[in-house]
Amino acid sequence: MPLELIVISLMRTDKWINVLMLNTPDEDFGRLQSRRIDVSSDGIRWIERDYEQFTPLGKFFEINTNPEAGITVDKETSNATALKLSLVRINDAALDQQTVDVGIKELQLLLSGTCTLHCTNCYNELVAARCFSSIRPMPIQTMEPLKYFCPKNRVPTAVDEGELYYALNYIVISPQILGKRLVQCGGRIHCGRCLHLVGESLGEKVAVQLYVDTLWVGSAGQDGMPEGRLEKFFGPLTVSQLMLHLLQDAVPISDESTRLFLKTVRPDGQLHYMLLLVDTKPLHLLRSKLSLIEDLNLGDYDADISLISHSDSSSESITANSSDSDSDDSGPSVKRRRRPHRSGDSKPVHEIKVRGYRGCRINYHMFSTDEELAANTKLIEQWRKEGTPMVRISYGMMMDLLRELNVNELLVETLERIAPDEKTGRVSYIIYEPDEDT
Repeated sequence: MPLELIVISLMRTDKWINVLMLNTPDEDFGRLQSRRIDVSSDGIRWIERDYEQFTPLGKFFEINTNPEAGITVDKETSNATALKLSLVRINDAALDQQTVDVGIKELQLLLSGTCTLHCTNCYNELVAARCFSSIRPMPIQTMEPLKYFCPKNRVPTAVDEGELYYALNYIVISPQILGKRLVQCGGRIHCGRCLHLVGESLGEKVAVQLYVDTLWVGSAGQDGMPEGRLEKFFGPLTVSQLMLHLLQDAVPISDESTRLFLKTVRPDGQLHYMLLLVDTKPLHLLRSKLSLIEDLNLGDYDADISLISHSDSSSESITANSSDSDSDDSGPSVKRRRRPHRSGDSKPVHEIKVRGYRGCRINYHMFSTDEELAANTKLIEQWRKEGTPMVRISYGMMMDLLRELNVNELLVETLERIAPDEKTGRVSYIIYEPDEDT
């Protein structure tokens, strides 16, 4: 069956690219016999007996087409072929020109009019009805609010009663407007009714940091806001933007990696931790549209198998296994083949355009039960002792991030041909996609 998706990944400091080609499994023995993949200086060809799909790569890479040195086929299954191609050179200018630039966007909090703030767990009122005259993002996104409002060797910056600052998952307000149904213990602020942790003090009479995911917005009068969780009043946040914002709080541990320690609390009170070791080397991906088969009208291409021939005798041909390759881990053979000059009617060639994306490669651990947290106490404590601060995010954010990591983990496992390892963590990508692609 035709090629449905092609994904190419590279770290800009490496000397090779990983190529993953996905197709629909085909039980037609004759078609399997006739299929081959050609790697040449100008790109990759997926060839079947009645059509050809061509991915032009010559403008991005100079590929080593010597089969003894440049092409490795580690695995071919009935629906996936993984290649590793050696590079002579990368055309950085062409690659950057074809790559989508996704910058970090400022967060928006759509809060206006008169409202009240309540505990999401028991709806205890924490802040009485009021209208904030000044609502703005934190002046320095990467600085912890405690260090900003209560810096060392400087006079604290007190928040006025009409001011509200916000960031990814917290707001900062004046302690003077807090209701009396609160309990403070060791700098932490708990709901006075259910003892749910809702925030922390940033200094007496200076400021209070409240977690967005613990707050419910209540209406207050005719001009009040609609009711709902406070996090719903923030502008839409894609996983790409979430990751870019989180990386502002990451802690570098070497020239090649940085850390994030994420925490969330499920609505039923279950604690979740996610440990992220993020590779800081630039990751680039080239990806076709998600369903290439839509561009093919296979009913028009019933050419006889004898017409399968191509020019470009310098390309390298990878011949598919004659039997079901799921049962054979050796993969297809790689050899040099001089093909005859094309004669007669030529088969249609469908060009596959690829689009470039940036992203990051991540080793991660996810602990979502008390048993998992207890079993990994040593690793958690190690990260804490090594100075990795804990960043609290909402449960919805954590689940969005986890879903993206889970999906891309399967991609990376096949693309890079790696096996999951519980000790070193799971490996995945976050691909930075523009809003219109999500």
